Amino acid sequence: MLTKSIATLVLLLLALFLLARWQERHAIFFPTREFLGEPSRFGLEYEDVYFNAGPGVKLHGWYVKGSTDTTVLWLHGNAGNISDRVEILVSMTRNLGVSSLLFDFRGYGRSTGKPSEKGLYADAEAAFDWLVKEKKTDPGSVIAYGHSLGSAVAVDLAVREKGKLGGMVLESPFTSAKEVARMMYGGLPVDLLMTMKLDNIGRINQTDTPLLIIHGDNDEVIPFSMGQKLYESAPEPKSFLKVPGAYHSDNYAVGGEIYWNAWKEFLSSIGGYQ
Repeated sequence: MLTKSIATLVLLLLALFLLARWQERHAIFFPTREFLGEPSRFGLEYEDVYFNAGPGVKLHGWYVKGSTDTTVLWLHGNAGNISDRVEILVSMTRNLGVSSLLFDFRGYGRSTGKPSEKGLYADAEAAFDWLVKEKKTDPGSVIAYGHSLGSAVAVDLAVREKGKLGGMVLESPFTSAKEVARMMYGGLPVDLLMTMKLDNIGRINQTDTPLLIIHGDNDEVIPFSMGQKLYESAPEPKSFLKVPGAYHSDNYAVGGEIYWNAWKEFLSSIGGYQ
């Protein structure tokens, strides 16, 4: 009788463990395949590009040539695909004149494979290598721009490529996946069952890249306080832009001139931007 009870408990715990793993993946990644539009819709010229990111993984992106020597490597959030970022891509190109590589992580848009924490880090590395090798881009002119989920990918890239990147911009960033999970579940220790770390707060101090953090004070997904906490843990040089009234994904629209001026000041402060 006791043996049967123990076996039932073990099966129950195993089921809960597997359920937690399934929920973890589906709570973090929300990829879509359908494209909503392309830069040409706004009259922006671009190059359709594909590059490899490991066995069986081919990533798709858009490369836009700007009028300055600075290149922004976009690392997008957890939902949709690059077509959801067309408007801000166009706005950035017109306001800053930078070149851009905006690509989809594995499993998003036209990129093959399935998303995972390790996979996203490999994707960013492949995108950076493509810029350096295929476009002959100076690594020191590359700005890693991570929004939300992409902030963890940007931090990882800055750690891997320490001393090489020109700068890093984190928009609506979080401290760690575990802290976000606890927040979402009312403080319950659900993080004990998680495998994904996405540990910005634990890794930001390993970077030596000039940093700009942008966060809306009405962010409904990632608390503004997380952006502040991450900023406090980051090494110098660093700067922080609070966008009053902005939510999770509309900092550029709500901030307008203030938002783009923060970018310009940041790029000017690290040199190579005219």
